[in-house]
Amino acid sequence: MRTITVSVFALVASVTVPASALAQMTWTDKGYATLSVGGQAGSHTLTTQTDFTLYEETGTLTTSQKVGGGAFVDIGGGYKVWRNLVVALTFSHTGSSSDVGIAAQVPDPVFSDRLRPASATLSGAKHSENVVHINAVWMVPVTDKIEVGVLAGPSVLMIKQGLANGVTVTEPAPTVNNTTSTTAKKTAGGFDLGVDVTYLLTKKIGAGLLARYTVGSVKFPDATKSLTVGGFQFGVGARYRF
Repeated sequence: MRTITVSVFALVASVTVPASALAQMTWTDKGYATLSVGGQAGSHTLTTQTDFTLYEETGTLTTSQKVGGGAFVDIGGGYKVWRNLVVALTFSHTGSSSDVGIAAQVPDPVFSDRLRPASATLSGAKHSENVVHINAVWMVPVTDKIEVGVLAGPSVLMIKQGLANGVTVTEPAPTVNNTTSTTAKKTAGGFDLGVDVTYLLTKKIGAGLLARYTVGSVKFPDATKSLTVGGFQFGVGARYRF
């Protein structure tokens, strides 16, 4: 997926930005501010496995949920440091929710070492990604109306994730009649790369198109493996030059 995304960005840049423009045109503004809204594609499966105690024995709780995707908002700005090179700082937020499938192995109240299966669903476990992007952006004025920024750099991803962490059961089935949840918080490093195209409506104000790929990974408590976070983002919004 990562290789495909990088190839897409390379193709977009090669088609949008002629070689002559790269060689001849200088970006004359001092900096910019951006505001974009859109969607983030891609999802990954988060699986956890925990133990719990019931009837003085140990049971197990396995959960599985799809994480990622959803609407996003992005705001930021940049300042030119050399020729067409801009140092930019942006903040993006993405949020979504999903159901958590729960499979429990429940101890027997009478017989020892006899685990019994039970299942349940936790609805609407929330996932959010607050990301700070620190980018180097090369600005290319393709025409007097169209400008293209090719961006890349590190990202700091602050993740919140709803997790199922317990159940209560009734006998004799057993039947799960309640689930408990918690919110886990993790911060991780990652990177992003992308293209931002601006069409100037006036000398200072324009409409923009953002295509960006962000990736990182976090390890939640009791997760069977690290969760990949981020994804491909596509948005539209306003641009301001100064």
